Amino acid sequence: MPSEGNPLCLSLLPTRIEDLEEWAPQSRDADMVELRLDRFPNPDLNRLRRLFPQPLIYTCRLVSEGGGWHDASEKRVPLFQAAIDAGFEFIDVEFDSVTRILPQLSFSGKTRLILSHHTQEVGYAALNVKLRQMLEVPAEVYKLIYQAYHLNDNLITLELIDSARKKGVRYLIHAMGEEGRLSRILGALKGNAWTYVAFRPTKETASGQLTFQSARYHYFLTDKTSPARLIGLVGYPIRQSKGYRLHNLLFQQKLPPKLRRTFLYVNFPVKEWPAFWQAWKEQVYGLSITLPHKEAVVAYLDEKSPGVRISGVCNTMVRSRNGWKGHNTDLFAIENLLKPYKPLLKEGAVIIGTGATARSAIAALKRLEVYPIVVTGRNLERGQWLARWFGINFLTFSEVQGISASVIIQTTPVGMFPEVDQVPPGVELLKKDRIVLDVIYNPHKTRFLQIAEERGCRILSGVDMFLLQAARQFKLFTGESVSVSEVKEAWEKISLFN
Repeated sequence: MPSEGNPLCLSLLPTRIEDLEEWAPQSRDADMVELRLDRFPNPDLNRLRRLFPQPLIYTCRLVSEGGGWHDASEKRVPLFQAAIDAGFEFIDVEFDSVTRILPQLSFSGKTRLILSHHTQEVGYAALNVKLRQMLEVPAEVYKLIYQAYHLNDNLITLELIDSARKKGVRYLIHAMGEEGRLSRILGALKGNAWTYVAFRPTKETASGQLTFQSARYHYFLTDKTSPARLIGLVGYPIRQSKGYRLHNLLFQQKLPPKLRRTFLYVNFPVKEWPAFWQAWKEQVYGLSITLPHKEAVVAYLDEKSPGVRISGVCNTMVRSRNGWKGHNTDLFAIENLLKPYKPLLKEGAVIIGTGATARSAIAALKRLEVYPIVVTGRNLERGQWLARWFGINFLTFSEVQGISASVIIQTTPVGMFPEVDQVPPGVELLKKDRIVLDVIYNPHKTRFLQIAEERGCRILSGVDMFLLQAARQFKLFTGESVSVSEVKEAWEKISLFN
């Protein structure tokens, strides 16, 4: 069913008619279809027109223009004319070829021109000059595509779109390449005429293209408006994270229609926090923070929740009247997971790991008045610092093995997907009736938890913690409440598909 909002244009790169005959029935939900025919010899364009009920774009790009046409540029003229005569809604002509192609074409009926320019260049000034040059040629849509080399290059899309808007023209502006994937989403939200999408991951016609499935059902782009409330996960690496799919599904299902259209959740793969913050802080409304930035971001907050103050860790940032306020939903989740077991925690706790999540776990245990608390890990200096900071004990792995404890909390990334067979140090602590929490949520049950379960421990999965903190983040981001059971239902739904 065609979308009501941002149109999705399915871009197809066939090499034979049989490809399109196979793909056409599977393309019915697309709003538009682009036929990239620079690798298709002698296509019957009238036949192709009959295969697709949607508006069609005919594209035939030279190798020098990033396409697959090896013959002389002028030999494309009869094909462009055939697309016009067949009733294609658009032909896509590259700006560098326009003087050789357009004068030889006779436009009739409904066919309109997309004037394109693809470049490896990056930088707003030079690209804006090119845009002004393109605007001297009358066209229905002006398509300017540049190469992204860094996450911050996606912001050039917003500047160029602002320039095109001031000229009152229809535009299609974004970056290409994996680093430019986000610009396709930003462009859709900022009024691009449509968004090009791929049939499936192995069928993309340009690097960084979203799939139709992802654009429509992971980001819900067809239902979005302005990115006034752009939210994202900041960390590295985050390629395997499905959090954006969970939050976008929750926005779609649990918010009123007018509100859900203004919330969108994306991933920001960021190694260096300061450069990201300087470039993006005015563009985002809220952030989820993961490794390695949970401690570094605290210095950038204008306001700190009690959880951040007592832990020194922030994993959620939201705009407030007083600037940026930080929260620690990991602490909230750990505290609420362990609260029902509080009467059983009389022999204290051992925390494996010395990172940011360990700090959250320590703070949660102190709020539950669990004592004594022992932290153990490979980083001796960091462990001793945590002990001094929180007034607890640090022991090496060899020293901690015989200790009494009611709860064991595993906070390291060891055993996370894809290294699911790895087991962190501390297996010796897994004794019958102890409560064991592993904060990893992918896989659902780590090898560490499997061993704990086999030894008669009561296990708590990182998934349980993830769902609790996700429900809390949803409230912080939107002001609306969602139950943990509703979050779990959404998580199970997205987990059915890779």
